[in-house]
Amino acid sequence: MVFYKCRKETFVKLRRVKELMDEMICKKRDMLNKSIEDGEDYDTILRLSVELDELIAEYYRIYKDGKVRNK
Repeated sequence: MVFYKCRKETFVKLRRVKELMDEMICKKRDMLNKSIEDGEDYDTILRLSVELDELIAEYYRIYKDGKVRNK
């Protein structure tokens, strides 16, 4: 029973991390879209785009194929 409890707690934590990463990706995407709409300078748009790409790449490194992967 202890093993099951530990696995369940781990699953809940991993699910929360996934939710947080989803939120971070959405916020960064919104920031990028707003900067494009507002006509901000190229460097700002490029920086936000690279940051978004890095978040998405990290997300897929961890959650590829619906399974949690180690780095």
